[in-house]
Order: sequence, then C-alpha cells, then structure tokens
Amino acid sequence: MTAKAARVLVAVPAFNEAVTIAEVVTRVRRSLPGFDLLVINDGSTDRTQEILDDLGVETAHHLCNLGYGRAIQTAIKYAAHHRYDVLITLDADGQHAPEQVLALFHEFQASGHHCLVGSRFVEGRDYGAAPFDRKLGMLLFSWLTWIFAGKRIYDTTSGLKAIRAAVFEPLARWHFVDFHAEAIVYLSRLGFKVGEFPITVAERRAGVSMYSPFKALVYPLKTALMVLLAVAHARYSRPGAA
Repeated sequence: MTAKAARVLVAVPAFNEAVTIAEVVTRVRRSLPGFDLLVINDGSTDRTQEILDDLGVETAHHLCNLGYGRAIQTAIKYAAHHRYDVLITLDADGQHAPEQVLALFHEFQASGHHCLVGSRFVEGRDYGAAPFDRKLGMLLFSWLTWIFAGKRIYDTTSGLKAIRAAVFEPLARWHFVDFHAEAIVYLSRLGFKVGEFPITVAERRAGVSMYSPFKALVYPLKTALMVLLAVAHARYSRPGAA
C-alpha cells in the first residue's frame, strides 16, 4: 500500500487544550494535507470546543471527561467505522511536531509494523534529565514490555503512534486506561508487530501534565496491573495477526 493509496486519519485527543489546540490543528492541516483530521473533545470545560467550531474541525464529543484511553478508543472506532487504513494519534498540547508525522508514516508503511510508536528515547536509550520519579516509571514500563512482550519499547507513554487497520478490532474490544504499556503488551501478545521510530518533543507550554506528584506514585502500580490484565486478556482472545 503506497502513501497515496492509504486512507489516513490523524486523531487528536483534547481535554482543556484551548491554549494550544488551534496551533496544533493548523500545523496538522499544513503539514499533512492528504490526511483527514479528527479531534476528540474529551469533555473540555474551557474554550476548546468553541475554538474547534471556529476552525471547522471534525470533532467527536464526550459529554464528560472519560480519560485518555477512552478518547483513543473513540478514535479507533471512528477509524474502523469509516474504513481508514491507518490511524495516527497525536497529542493536543503542542509537544508533538506534526511536521515529523510524515517521516514516521513512511517508516510505518515500509516496515510493516502494526503499531509504530514515536519515541523520544529509542536512539539514546536513556531518559536524560527527566525527574527521578518519572525516570523510574519509564524504566519500569520499558522493562515490563520486555518481560511480557519480548521487546523493549523505550517510550511507552508516547502519544504519537501509527496504528494499522488490522488491529482496530482487537483494540476496540478492550478498555485501555491510558493506551500505553498495556496496549503495547496486549498487541504483542496477540502476535502483532510493535516498534519505535525516533522523534523529538517540545516542552509543554500550557495545560496540566498527567504526572502530578500523587499520580507519579499511583500510575506505575496501575500500569503494572493493567499490563498483567492485558496478558490475561490476550491469552483468551487471541486472533491470528493479519
């Protein structure tokens, strides 16, 4: 399948991203004119929806905040319903450069991966100046993918992913809390091919990170539990990888 032949949907989950969403939409439209765009407004209470209306963006609406995993599943179900070949997820906070997506997409098509993760760490394979608690968490998630998926993924929390239509159905039939390490392990245990592609990210300019001090303690435990559930779920719902 060539880049011209593939029907590609770029999906941007957004929760209270009024400061950055217009710029992200503008850059996606400018750098990826051949791809369709969907924003999932996950119950925003700021001006996010008003801005999207002004921009005329195709939007899926959650009446309340359901969380990142549910927003991604909405994108997956939309992509499946509209028969897209590829879904690319991109964060709304401006940290991901839409200008890097095309290179990731071409590698994705050439490599045959079912899921290709845009990774900050795959080249250097270290976590640099990340805060100590986050560094420990990222190391834990990376090692969990190695233990349960048979391959280390160095940036399991990246929101920039390319996903092939062959995995829409298995991803849609189970709820992922964050669609990070547990989704990678789940796909790998089902026999699908997951890899990484090097990207760079910008610093968050607005909004609130998901990694508050409290969440920094709870999130690794929750992720480890979800990985174990992913292993169990994959074992009892294993289709052949297409």
